[in-house]
Amino acid sequence: MERRWNPLYESLGYRPPASGRAVPPEAPPPEDTDLPLLGPEELEALKSAFLREPEDVLRWTESGLGAKVTVGAFVEALRELELLFTDPGQLQEQLDATERHARQGTGGLPPDFTFPLRTEEIPIDPTRTRFEPRADLRGWLLFSGPVWLEQGAAARQAPFRWHFGAKSRFVYPLREPEPGHPVEVALFGDFGTGEYASRYIARQLVMRGERLDCAVHLGGVFYAGRQGEFDAHVAEPLEPLLGTTALLTLNAPPEMRSGAGAYFRYLDERRGASPRHPQEGSYFCLAAERFQLIGLDTAWFEAGRHREPALLQWLEQRLSEGRRRGAMNILLTHAAPYGPDAERLGPLVTEDLRPLVVEREWVDLWCWGGAQAGALYDRAPGLPFLGASLGHGGFPSERRDAPEYPVAPVRFFESRPRFPEWTGVRQDRGNHGHATLWLHADGRASLRYTDWMGQVRCEATLSRRGPREPVTLKTLDVRE
Repeated sequence: MERRWNPLYESLGYRPPASGRAVPPEAPPPEDTDLPLLGPEELEALKSAFLREPEDVLRWTESGLGAKVTVGAFVEALRELELLFTDPGQLQEQLDATERHARQGTGGLPPDFTFPLRTEEIPIDPTRTRFEPRADLRGWLLFSGPVWLEQGAAARQAPFRWHFGAKSRFVYPLREPEPGHPVEVALFGDFGTGEYASRYIARQLVMRGERLDCAVHLGGVFYAGRQGEFDAHVAEPLEPLLGTTALLTLNAPPEMRSGAGAYFRYLDERRGASPRHPQEGSYFCLAAERFQLIGLDTAWFEAGRHREPALLQWLEQRLSEGRRRGAMNILLTHAAPYGPDAERLGPLVTEDLRPLVVEREWVDLWCWGGAQAGALYDRAPGLPFLGASLGHGGFPSERRDAPEYPVAPVRFFESRPRFPEWTGVRQDRGNHGHATLWLHADGRASLRYTDWMGQVRCEATLSRRGPREPVTLKTLDVRE
């Protein structure tokens, strides 16, 4: 794949594309839009840009990482990358010494640490820091640096897929729930790291077998949505689902770093695997009489936005049809309408979708990734929907407490560390997990948050008092 291939790349996080794919014969030719890795020439350009405009380069990097980067850390990462191209043996010695030091320190798990789902097939190494914005800055620059160097212009985009020419119009049937047999839907975001927490979440989904009707990844394949990253971080751990569960995926900014070519190829591969995976484009509607789940692409045209007229018209039709028949409208996006802190409303809710979501109140539950936190929010003035933040599927975000001044009332916030406090291990990283929706025949919905070790963290029931009343939280059980 890379003209500058170096054996160290794989140990630093590079994932080569898998072989032997099967796609439907009617699928368009695959687009090779993978973002090139940072090479010696790009490294020199990055160093020159940093010397000329250090504040600008740090700002680009921090915007991509969502975390602060110091000048010293950036300089050290540049030095390590220079060794990668000039003296890879010395860099390997440094990496080995760092790993030995980490394992000798306090990073190891206590011998008696375990949980019911633990298996030797998914080893747990708490000393690994891959994808952490600060500790893995070298990896981020190597695998995403070309985007930041060119300020987003480094990747060629795959053609967008519209609903116009599709017989389905990107609307697919959702099984009607029956008494005692609800529709079960798993929701998870920023899952695509291939690290142990993500793989344990995948293990939980696979263990449900035929009970799980649908699984929806809300987007986020790291570092840059390359083909090999899709293969190793998404396709491989979720492959056992394909025989029993409809799998759908949303597009996100990490996927767009490689122009979404690998993303669209993965859609085609799933359709080629089984007719139970109908997704044709980066937006969709799963519709039943009493429920519909609507997934949007908030990345292809512009990160965090959804203002293309044709897409807004499609969404308006879906929401209005759902509201007309009294269905619960559930919106799925990668981008968040708001963050956990006060005065953090995003343009999705203040501008793009405001006429549909705020003024007409056509969305009952909005689920999003991207925010890298597990949380459940109540309705609020100007925010007439329940909110579920689900960006904690795999990205190693910092642990944080529930916000003191949120934009909407917080009913649950995942503030636990990745490992129990009694272990003393990785208390700086937030807990990972996913959510499950059960859609019931009487119009109720149940929502459960579960962490990566299988512990239930929160359970809620969503229902209406009457056919024209808003959907509200009827019951709530938070496990402290």
